[in-house]
Amino acid sequence: MDHAKHWRRLVRDLDRWSSASAVAPDRIRVLVTKEGGGQRPVVIVMTPEHWGDMIGVAHGSFESALDRVKQTLLALRPHEGFAVYTDYCLDPSTTDSLPDNLDLPEPGSGVWVPVHRQDGHRT
Repeated sequence: MDHAKHWRRLVRDLDRWSSASAVAPDRIRVLVTKEGGGQRPVVIVMTPEHWGDMIGVAHGSFESALDRVKQTLLALRPHEGFAVYTDYCLDPSTTDSLPDNLDLPEPGSGVWVPVHRQDGHRT
């Protein structure tokens, strides 16, 4: 896969959707329309290789991955100015990096609970 080619296409298509430009090798600045009108800047933090993973592994096509990026940008809350790549997707963030510890539970800290079907029998 030609990562540079797909990266340039991502920037071009985001620019057609709104206003976007590559501001660093791993940064795209996009003006996102706010609910009440107007636009606000948001920075996508992702490398061309990450974008290649999103196209191929996570979404299967350029168009599907692009739609997901747009959905993520539109869903950002007012205090979230960044969309940061992690595990084949973009996550909202207030900074250009995600915390190392995302407050995940410790391994083995869960509790097993029996599941019952609608007829009352355990599965």
